[in-house]
Amino acid sequence: MKKRLLLAGTILLFITGFTSCKKQEDATKPLRTKMLGKWQVNKIEVTTYTSSGTPTTVSTSYSPSDYIDFKDNENDDFELGLGSNRSVGTYTSTIGDRLFLDFSSKDLECNVSTITDNQFQFTGTVVGSSPKVTETYYLSR
Repeated sequence: MKKRLLLAGTILLFITGFTSCKKQEDATKPLRTKMLGKWQVNKIEVTTYTSSGTPTTVSTSYSPSDYIDFKDNENDDFELGLGSNRSVGTYTSTIGDRLFLDFSSKDLECNVSTITDNQFQFTGTVVGSSPKVTETYYLSR
């Protein structure tokens, strides 16, 4: 009888232990955690606004070998590979849906529109650009 109670208690303990361990919901994961890794660049839309606010958009589609890779290191580096061109920089993510990309030639203050396991879309405003220029990145895995 004691062995059965001990066995039943042990099984109950294991069941309780496994059900209490939950994966972190995507909605509660930090932006940095969701964006880490290599993403395929599908398209980038560059919009330039005239002094009157009229936008002109140029859309460029990319091949499956074009990518952006957000690295998980102490410097928060990223690498952007578009064709034979490679750019490197650093990134900073904040609480919520904001992101800052520091390229060697420009800086982007970004707002994330969509981020899931296989889609990532954000729009960045080029810091200090005159006229105003935005870049929208369409990424997938």
